[in-house]
Amino acid sequence: MKAQTEAQYAVHFANRELVRRDWRDPVYVAARQALESVNVDLYKAKWQLGRMDGTYADFALPLDPADNLAATCEVFQSIVEAANRIADACRNDEVVAASPPAVSRRPGTETNFSDDIPLVPAICPVVVLQGSNRDMGRQYAQQVIEIYGNWVFARQAERVLTEAELVEMRKWEAELRRYMPEVLDFVQGWADGATAAGATIAYDNVLAIWTGTRPFSKEIRPFAFADSDKVNDKTIAAYLGVGTEAGQPRGEITDMCSGVCAWGGATTDGKLVAAATTDHDCTFQATIVAFPDQGNNFIYTPFSVKGSIPVIGRDFMGGHPGMNSKGVAYVHHGGASTGEPRDQWGYGVRRGPATFHTLQFANTAVEARDMQLSWPVGDAGITLGTAGGMYADSTHAFSFEARSGSPDKPNPIIREATYDALGKPHDFLYANNNALSPRSAHLNAAPAYGYQYSLAGGWFTFDPKVIYEEPGGIAIRRLLTKESEGRNRFHYRIMMEGYGRVDFDYLTALYRTSGEIPAGDFKDVSARWDAGEQWNCSPAHRSIASTFVIRPDAENTGTYQACIGPAERSLNCRDPGHGYYYYDETNAFWELTLAASPEEVSALARNKAKAHVEAATEALRGFDGCQSGRAELQRLLRSAEVELTEAGGHQPDQDVSDARLAALARSVRASTRSQVRARQVSEAVTRPKGLDVAKA
Repeated sequence: MKAQTEAQYAVHFANRELVRRDWRDPVYVAARQALESVNVDLYKAKWQLGRMDGTYADFALPLDPADNLAATCEVFQSIVEAANRIADACRNDEVVAASPPAVSRRPGTETNFSDDIPLVPAICPVVVLQGSNRDMGRQYAQQVIEIYGNWVFARQAERVLTEAELVEMRKWEAELRRYMPEVLDFVQGWADGATAAGATIAYDNVLAIWTGTRPFSKEIRPFAFADSDKVNDKTIAAYLGVGTEAGQPRGEITDMCSGVCAWGGATTDGKLVAAATTDHDCTFQATIVAFPDQGNNFIYTPFSVKGSIPVIGRDFMGGHPGMNSKGVAYVHHGGASTGEPRDQWGYGVRRGPATFHTLQFANTAVEARDMQLSWPVGDAGITLGTAGGMYADSTHAFSFEARSGSPDKPNPIIREATYDALGKPHDFLYANNNALSPRSAHLNAAPAYGYQYSLAGGWFTFDPKVIYEEPGGIAIRRLLTKESEGRNRFHYRIMMEGYGRVDFDYLTALYRTSGEIPAGDFKDVSARWDAGEQWNCSPAHRSIASTFVIRPDAENTGTYQACIGPAERSLNCRDPGHGYYYYDETNAFWELTLAASPEEVSALARNKAKAHVEAATEALRGFDGCQSGRAELQRLLRSAEVELTEAGGHQPDQDVSDARLAALARSVRASTRSQVRARQVSEAVTRPKGLDVAKA
């Protein structure tokens, strides 16, 4: 919707003026506080619009556009005006008036609300699970409800499944029972746990989250959007974003995740490091720390606690990244899809269940690769509709772009190294949302006359005539090649420049390094973008939902670092109309260690929080800025101290497993909140650096 796009763009440009300053400047402090109210208003307006156009159908009851659309458009316009006032104040060295947004914590949850609309947490929550898969499913549901409240599963629980849908679900269920029955145990536990917590939901309604309710696709689709196959169904059109007619360029659908990993000769010590972003408007998610009775311990962050992302659609509990206690990492979905011949598309296992299973049971990246090839090609027409992705350990990595022939006569398109112009392999892989293998020219809804190709950028087109000559899912696939090519080149160049000295800090800095967006108003820049113009870009940008850097290890000491939104506030949006901002945005990481037990995870998280609080206290002593900046940083430090105390207060003495795990999870969440608040203080005083990147 144009009004929403213009509002996001205005907020982005206000932020660009803001970040020319820092916490030492009263203009910065006031403008940052003023933007908090604007961010809340923008989020609430998007929520209301999503209830009208169908994109928030999984989260709230629909609204009638006839009664609400004009009012929502007026809100978007008021956001533009407020953002412009903030930008003008920054340009004119004026302290803008700021009043706090109407936000409050709802009793019985850990979530802020504004006018009964739940706000995305500024710090990614954590759940801690242990036991059988049924135990873990039960604990998962109960801990998620403790964080968000009963509403989070309500829409899915209320959904009435038709006989036709149940018939389809039994087919998907049979595939799970054959290849990964422990997922069905988790599903049953989820239903049990939510029902016991007062949020009654049937087994089949939970199963639908993991499998979907429709036959496998027979056409190219972006995600499992919408409930029906009806022509021009409103919800389908809304999830598609680009409409149902050809030849209609729209700038809104540019969500674009990224992943990169390095090992062997690329890293300082030969061990694996990896980083990834999930790129969309962040929603209600939780990082899972799991200690199953069978298999490996693992950490994994699904895109959503309920397998659905507003605007984008349903994802079957997909997400990234993940890592396990044997040092195996699931880095990213691998970029391209739809490469398998259509006569091989069918029923199989979705990406979410496949990722859970692989992290739990694969002891090496080679085992992970062979697992993926042992499962059917499946629903290859939908993003995350089937198995695959990018996996790695310290000796090997791979990224599937197609699993043709699986499991009978596998002939996959698979990348296991990155090659230079001379054909020499290098120990790193990266992916965005297009195809990179020379064998993948036909992927991503390629036109009959083909895409362009570059060694570092992969298969792509910038031509709007090519992108929009077909409607819906095909247009999205082609648009994603445009969005990905430049980010691929950035990954290639940065990894080559750092080859042999890539480490955890190098990848963290990479995701603090911005690309560009040209000067100009929304209309001008949009016209240039829609015409096919490109500018220097980075995988670090303003449409990031979450940023992760991980260092897996086979000795129960792997590191997992997460940040809601981008890890640097000054990152540019990738293109006009894209730039998500969140209430209480932190731009700071928490860090967990995948230790041998939940108690050790909790203790190490608390120790890390204590160290960050001590560092922040020392940093604040050296702060030489304005009084308002000092007051705000003192507030953040006090919050870090309070959370650290709370973390110590949640040490369990119960013998009951679920209560023990819930208490440990509360302690971990308090520790991670303390870490982030303390890091905000330290990083306000000494701003962390990105990479020195010469523009190409």
